[in-house]
Amino acid sequence: MSEERSENQGGPVKKKIVPFAVTLGVLFLALVLPVLSWFATRKQLLAYAPVTSPEALYIGAGHRDIENGTFEDIRYLYFNGINAGEEYSDYVFCVYGTAISGFNIQLAFTTNNQFEYEIYRAVESTEPSSGAVRYVTHDDSPAVYYYSIDPLQNSGDPLDGDFLNATEVDGLTLADSSRHAAAYGDYTHVNRFAEALYWQTENPIAGNSTSDFVVYFILRVKTNGKASNDRETDVLCISAKSVTIVD
Repeated sequence: MSEERSENQGGPVKKKIVPFAVTLGVLFLALVLPVLSWFATRKQLLAYAPVTSPEALYIGAGHRDIENGTFEDIRYLYFNGINAGEEYSDYVFCVYGTAISGFNIQLAFTTNNQFEYEIYRAVESTEPSSGAVRYVTHDDSPAVYYYSIDPLQNSGDPLDGDFLNATEVDGLTLADSSRHAAAYGDYTHVNRFAEALYWQTENPIAGNSTSDFVVYFILRVKTNGKASNDRETDVLCISAKSVTIVD
């Protein structure tokens, strides 16, 4: 019999911290912060994985129009396209801001499904191409954009990054106990799949220290052979943290 995995309880969404839930079978985007409510509310976490961003740094879904100041709200990052029968599913998001020389991307996620997450730099186009992510804007005159992995950035490979608290248990990649107190304090009755893994990019990504900018990314969710009838729920948080890049 498989180990029972805990269900999540609702909580508030915090500005510029992007929580969403992936549920195989149900396939919907939950704009609540269940088991990771502590991620946004416990200040102690900042010592381990900073999640706050300056007012000039934001995360959006697809297209960002710098000229007219419009953007696609992160709530449009839908996961209704995940297919457990496929090797992976791709989704587009962006980081945009003003007068930020650089930033790091950070992920925190629970491990019920044992998904793998990869982040690629992407390029935007109005012309379709093989393998590109199609995105339709949510305004009065919807436009269609396509996003492909940028072969000129990081050689087209995923962004390099490191886990802060990963360990192998019974062949599974899970969180160790090193960040437990920051998340849950003295509470010890936490399912092992509800301990979040923390990951962050190894090298800063360039923004623009003098003007507006937008950088596009593809988030690849690798399903690792999950059965199509699995309905475990995980929570994934994305954040962007400003850093100074010195030439």
